[in-house]
Amino acid sequence: MLKDLIASIKAQDFPQDQIEILVITEGDSEQAKAIGIRRAQGEICAMFCADNYLVSKHTFASVYKEFTHFPIAATYGRFYHYDKNENSLNRYFSLIGGNDVICFYLGKNDRKPYYEQTDAMDEMMWFRDRLIPSLGCNGTFINRKQWLENSNLDHYYPMDAAVDVIKNSAALFSRRNVADIWHRTSDNLISFLTKRYKYACSLYCDRQDRRWKMVDGAEDYWRLLLFITSTLSIIPAVWISIRGFSKVRDWAWFWHWPVCLGFLITYGLLTCRNVLKRLSLFLRTGDRQYWKSALNPFAPLASPTTRSS
Repeated sequence: MLKDLIASIKAQDFPQDQIEILVITEGDSEQAKAIGIRRAQGEICAMFCADNYLVSKHTFASVYKEFTHFPIAATYGRFYHYDKNENSLNRYFSLIGGNDVICFYLGKNDRKPYYEQTDAMDEMMWFRDRLIPSLGCNGTFINRKQWLENSNLDHYYPMDAAVDVIKNSAALFSRRNVADIWHRTSDNLISFLTKRYKYACSLYCDRQDRRWKMVDGAEDYWRLLLFITSTLSIIPAVWISIRGFSKVRDWAWFWHWPVCLGFLITYGLLTCRNVLKRLSLFLRTGDRQYWKSALNPFAPLASPTTRSS
């Protein structure tokens, strides 16, 4: 897949001598991205993962035009590319606009679902803290200077860096009305959920340096309750599939309820694991920060309280 991605970059209708391709294998997946931003020499960093593919030859030229005409911190597409020839699970994730249905219900999906297709123009946005989407590296283009100056690259994660930039500068974001990035998410639900569980443990729950929060505040908890009731009662989840099918006639929409159920089970197990781990840390250390963390298992692990001698 990496070879496909590089080939799609080299096929861009853009001067190739102005494109620098960095393939980073150092550290974990998040450290690698920070290393790439630091080593890059250009003004714009195009952030990709190996399972991405550029389906349009004009993406780089379009993005360059955006950065030239507007003082934007980052830009990304409104939709993921939808490929009718892909497997049904991949088609579903493209149609729904992301690979985490909880972010979908929280209004924090990185892309829009296909039933929201319109002829709208590109958007310019200032995000509120709670509504910062889960901007990963699937074709997000960033202003390298703003990321270097305003984000904490020593404790890097794409959404955390976006939070830093938004808080530390007047960050204007652009969402282009395109579907030019193909994200080949997964072709097997069980293996995908297994990977998602490990991903959430290591890169969210067990870290003390996260700034972006998936569930943060009363509105998010109400939306989380909506996700749970929608999944358990089945009909609201199926209605989303019907709504999508009425817009794009693809039976892949009906993966929605099974995927929601899989996420409910996976994140339910993760929640139990977080509560037990944090209670164990509280009992072992007596630190009340761990007790508070156990009461909010969706938050990153709290830092130990610093005690003076």
